[in-house]
Amino acid sequence: LLLKYDLNNIFYSLVNNNAMNSARRPYVVILAATGLLLLSQTVVAALFEPGVGIGAEYTDNVELVSENKEDNLIGIAYVGASLIENKGSLKYDVTTSVNQQHYTQGAYPDKRYFNLSAGADWEMIRNRFNWILSDHFTQYTVNVLDSNTPDNIQDTNVFSIGANIRFPISARQNFSLYPSFTQYYYEAQSTDNDEYGLTANWNYKIFRLTDVGLNLGVRKVKYTENDDPLATTVNDTTFTQFAFVLNTQGSHSFFSINLGATNAEKEGGESFSGFTGNINWVENLSSRSTLNMYASTGITNAGRAAQDVDGEAADGVQVSRDVVRNNVVNIAYIRNDALLHSNIWAKYHELKYSDLPLDRVITSTGLKLNYPITQLLIGGAYATYNHIKAIDTDRLDENYFVGSNLKYQFSRKWHALLDLKYRDKTSTLELESYNEFSVFASLIYGFGDVRRPTRGGAFGGGV
Repeated sequence: LLLKYDLNNIFYSLVNNNAMNSARRPYVVILAATGLLLLSQTVVAALFEPGVGIGAEYTDNVELVSENKEDNLIGIAYVGASLIENKGSLKYDVTTSVNQQHYTQGAYPDKRYFNLSAGADWEMIRNRFNWILSDHFTQYTVNVLDSNTPDNIQDTNVFSIGANIRFPISARQNFSLYPSFTQYYYEAQSTDNDEYGLTANWNYKIFRLTDVGLNLGVRKVKYTENDDPLATTVNDTTFTQFAFVLNTQGSHSFFSINLGATNAEKEGGESFSGFTGNINWVENLSSRSTLNMYASTGITNAGRAAQDVDGEAADGVQVSRDVVRNNVVNIAYIRNDALLHSNIWAKYHELKYSDLPLDRVITSTGLKLNYPITQLLIGGAYATYNHIKAIDTDRLDENYFVGSNLKYQFSRKWHALLDLKYRDKTSTLELESYNEFSVFASLIYGFGDVRRPTRGGAFGGGV
């Protein structure tokens, strides 16, 4: 397999693609690039790690179809970098990568995937005023119930900037304001929007490790004008939320609770109101094991619901312009023994859409294990099960994948990976059922790993 990787062509193409879509995302990527240039002025004090690599993946079902399966060999080239500064008044963490995929037997045109995860926190006035910026550019499925083949994947970007303005009242009391602006971009869907928000927080320290507070927030979601005359027009929406907050920390645990109400009002008079709340509990069961539990319910927009608790894409959530009731329960057990590292998790996710027939219940469980076979060789195994029930259409999809991998560290900079995976999808829509076996190998110098948005078990998966 001969892999050709021309960085100049890749970044030239990226610039051209951004220009073509400038009407829909006029400055998100430009701001991110400008930020990186500014940050590079202090790169001497920061940790900078570049990375390059190649990979190859064999699949026995490249189009993820139920019948007439075709195998294919996919060649992958990768370049990436990481830039981190965690000291001083300006802290930031930036990772970026470009992956070029070449289908050697022409099943799909060559694909290029750009990814960026950037966050910055600048304390402009000590203990009084912080600027906070984040930008996440990645890929997400257009129709989340269908297979994540290249023709069902779109670029997405979420850019956010805000200020944390603090007004200390006394040693125990604090008042703060958080104005913010967030822009959501979706390459293929007419769901782009700008979000303007203002949140006011009052906190009171009743004990040394226990705080209580009140939270009042307003945010306006303004959807981008749609050029498609056949598209459904959905009015902009204003969300107002009020909540009581309690945070407490023990010697081995952390607990927070947020209880309140939210009102969502669309232009034109239609409104939705109801209870909003979340509970977050982290318990250190021992020096090596942790139990995380999170539960929430709220009224929000579908774009926010499609983001997981940790900011990653949430599997099975269809992006639309609807207001949704979003219910989530997450449980995870993490244990790091001297040799075996394990992560077991389970999730329940229920969504009720205000207008479109997209209501669904998503349940999933997963397991991931890592074991150092030798000082340089690490073995791993993983399994995930995902169950999606579409309420309005009575469609049921069951997905599972299992796999194992070996990672060998040749030196501090060089590492190689071999990954074997089997995945199976069973759907009441028979054309969407499939199974696939794949073998993946990669060689990386420096930072990062090859990302495979079309071959992961869960969307955007990896190893």
